[in-house]
Amino acid sequence: MNADDLIALNEEIASMARAGLPLDQGLSALAQEMGKGKLQQVTADIARDLQAGHTLYEALQRQGNRVPSFYAGLVNAGVRSGKISDVLATLTVYARSLGDLRATVTNAIFYPAVVLGFTGLLFGFLCLFIVPQFEQIFQEFNMRLPLLTDWAFTIGRRPFELVVLPLISLVGLIWLVRFLLLRSPKGRQLWTRFLYAIPIVGTLIRATRLAAFTELLAILIDHSLPLPEAFRLAGEASSDPLLTMAGPQVEQDLSQGIPLGTALRNHGLVPELIAWMTGFGEQRGSLGKTLHQVAEIYRRQAELRAGLLRSVLPPFMIIVSAAVIVVFFVMAIMLPMIKLLEGLSK
Repeated sequence: MNADDLIALNEEIASMARAGLPLDQGLSALAQEMGKGKLQQVTADIARDLQAGHTLYEALQRQGNRVPSFYAGLVNAGVRSGKISDVLATLTVYARSLGDLRATVTNAIFYPAVVLGFTGLLFGFLCLFIVPQFEQIFQEFNMRLPLLTDWAFTIGRRPFELVVLPLISLVGLIWLVRFLLLRSPKGRQLWTRFLYAIPIVGTLIRATRLAAFTELLAILIDHSLPLPEAFRLAGEASSDPLLTMAGPQVEQDLSQGIPLGTALRNHGLVPELIAWMTGFGEQRGSLGKTLHQVAEIYRRQAELRAGLLRSVLPPFMIIVSAAVIVVFFVMAIMLPMIKLLEGLSK
């Protein structure tokens, strides 16, 4: 389920719980009104499991990967504490903040993509309409062309083979390497570390993932889930392969009494400052509050990188694109044009 589906399902369950309505009948009626889709199927399956005598926690667990594992764990904690409505309200806030973080990344990448697309259109326009006309003019005068002009005309005659095809091959090679690496746990770790090493973009993606992870971990701890179990559930829900794969090991360390800050430091999952903050918060008995502060730090870091990506990268790409076009195409055409005008003026 995506974030929007999770919000919709959670709000329906929360509203029925607040009103004291039977969930099995309410969800069954709701599923009948929904259009066909994953959300409708999950809602109907939960209703059937509830009618068969399963608890809400068991019904959610029976959905497998269709419902995040942390959702069932939090619902169980809410039922045990008698604060199911509060827990569900917290989950709605978390799901919405997760959607906002993903929108931040998407919007940050959108503007550079638009600039890149415009550059490609401009390049195609020059190759298809402008360069051939000047090439014909120079051929009619039997001019000896500079090397730069020869290159420009060669690219203009064969833009697909000389420019587009190599770029497609490079993108395809990167995609193939990514596909092969993602087939194994070690490969996923290598790809993730490579992604995080990309300036600005890598920091943005990592900060977004860590903000979502620490916020969910804080919510799980706030509702009295044991720390080892909370870390495992948060790791399973995380889109960061490093956190997901380290989750069972950290859970084992925490079960053996190792402090969270030490476990994070030993596995190199977060910067030293964050490991120190979590360790200090755990010592003071305010781990949940500290993790909320850590999530806010990463959220601000993601917003800062996204703003930098939106404000700095597009102008930089425009300058580079303009420089390439001016230096290569304009100079390649103007140099022989100047010689031609000089010859005609004599």
